[in-house]
Amino acid sequence: MDGFSRWILSEIPAAPDRVPYVRQQAITVLMLWRLDDLLWTAELLLNELVGNAVRHARTPFTVVLSWNGRALRSEVTDGDPHPPRPQLVPNLEGTGGRGLLLVDRLATTWGTDLRRQGKTIWFEVRRS
Repeated sequence: MDGFSRWILSEIPAAPDRVPYVRQQAITVLMLWRLDDLLWTAELLLNELVGNAVRHARTPFTVVLSWNGRALRSEVTDGDPHPPRPQLVPNLEGTGGRGLLLVDRLATTWGTDLRRQGKTIWFEVRRS
């Protein structure tokens, strides 16, 4: 897809059943935008960020996808002002804590924007 596109899903309750719902909505949008080559990576990483919002922030959250013709940007904004604590070195004994490690390894770039009322964790993936 050429040009700029933006999709927003706002005020999503922090409930576990919302994770597959958001994932399916995002897949539908990416397929409509014909970004099949980015689909697997974007789906996996967005699933991690949404899961983290549900598990850790426990506040309603918003998901934004935007495409500028070169990069897909995904954002998850929640109401918890505490920054994430990424474990960028895997704990081989642990059963969790690898979500941001995946984001760090698979995204072209990623980061966190902190606000008084919450935070946005975002990532970008680009076409090869």
